[in-house]
Amino acid sequence: MSAASRLSAGAKRVARAAVGAVSPALLGRIQRARARRRYLRDPGAGPRRLLLEPTTGCNHRCIMCWDHSPRLARPTPGQHMPFERVRSLLYEMAEMGTEEVWLAGRGEPLVHPKAMEILELIGALGMRSIITTNGGPLTEEVADRLCEWGLQQLSISIDSGTPETYAKVHSAPPQDRARMLGLIRRLSERGEARPRLLVSMVLSQWNFREVPVLVRDAIEAGATGIVVGGMRPVPFDSGDLALSDEDWARVREDLGSAGEMAAAAGVDLTTDNIRAAERPRADAWPYGKMACFIGHLFTVVDVEGNVHGCCTCQNKLGSLEEASFREIWRSRPYRMFRRILREMPSTGLTPPRCECRHGCGHVPENAQLQRELGFRFPAEVRETEFATREDVAAALCRYLDARLPGPRREFAFADLEGREVTQAASRLRDVGIMGGIGSMDGVSLFEPRRLVARGEFEDILRRALMASGVEEGRAEGLIVEARAGEGHRAEPLAKGDMDGWLARLAARTAEGQE
Repeated sequence: MSAASRLSAGAKRVARAAVGAVSPALLGRIQRARARRRYLRDPGAGPRRLLLEPTTGCNHRCIMCWDHSPRLARPTPGQHMPFERVRSLLYEMAEMGTEEVWLAGRGEPLVHPKAMEILELIGALGMRSIITTNGGPLTEEVADRLCEWGLQQLSISIDSGTPETYAKVHSAPPQDRARMLGLIRRLSERGEARPRLLVSMVLSQWNFREVPVLVRDAIEAGATGIVVGGMRPVPFDSGDLALSDEDWARVREDLGSAGEMAAAAGVDLTTDNIRAAERPRADAWPYGKMACFIGHLFTVVDVEGNVHGCCTCQNKLGSLEEASFREIWRSRPYRMFRRILREMPSTGLTPPRCECRHGCGHVPENAQLQRELGFRFPAEVRETEFATREDVAAALCRYLDARLPGPRREFAFADLEGREVTQAASRLRDVGIMGGIGSMDGVSLFEPRRLVARGEFEDILRRALMASGVEEGRAEGLIVEARAGEGHRAEPLAKGDMDGWLARLAARTAEGQE
């Protein structure tokens, strides 16, 4: 720092001290205003927390798993992130001020062949580690070493109240349940040096009656927190795992008594994706009244080196194959992602390929930050320049109305008012054009108010042309020729670009039919 800079910084400290002495309230307002400005512009520092997916391999085959369930036609193949990439990323994150590294993702993080080296490096760089695990690779020796390297939180999936149910859900030895509880007990006895110890359970028809037993066993083992969640939609037939209305009523009753048991023991019991008794989950969406700051606080890097803004978002904001994390963090797509998240209360729109309306674990953190920074938002929903899935469905129906032959034209109509939005979306899904359509607790997974990324729109157009009988190679060429506007694949599609794209596409396909 130059002499002039040191003098300027010293003068500012003196000024702040003087203001604080005269009016602490005024100083607080000034500091909050400065913090708001920092969050409203591209942040110079990096995220506080990184979720790193070191591997997609797993030693269990949990029945409710998106990636490794034995019911999957094609389970996610096991792939490890090269250790050199992990090391380079961790050094970069430490330089940017990241405080925590969370190892989780589509696989079991501890099956990575360099898992211990990764965790030791996290601690050596002065960052704390968080692990979400099924506990299979954990031994007493490994657990002790993790604590020595700065383990802050260990979350173990147990998902059962009995050894028999554990074996059925996890496809793992039934005695492992008692071993997991024993490891929690061992770590809980480390006193102040112990990490936060969480036990989790995902509810299904196989285990929902065992909530009180799991809560009791976790408390007795010394867990500091318990998380009980409902199953999310999965890409296989899960009808026999679903809970009925009567089952959900029992879950809510059991959670009430389990909550009293946990509160008496000083243990946190939290829930996620639990069906409410009365109102649909859509009414409980929190971001109608507060902003999301996760684009400033948190980031996700998957096993292939793709960078995502959140664990509920599949939109790729960049790749470590093409740029450093620092460059991606400060890129235009990331800045636009932050802007959309902050503006959710005034637009009612969610970012492309994000599942914000179907459960969010970042609500407490966002609520606290909003209070600290004093953010205020207009209550009314305003128009934006970006296209939603509803806009795309309507435009696509109009475009395809004259192009799909006979029986396949039934779905294509322009009137998408009210419930017909979901009906049109379902017909688009039936011909393979728009995916992610279904329902969960009365909430449409079509999500008409979710924005569409430019890359997502290209994928939709490709499927639409192929449904119209256009050969795949020709479809790709038409899409590129008709492309409107500029921007990264992760950026939201502007309405003007959508209309121009479809108009030029219609002209080119008409030329090809002459």
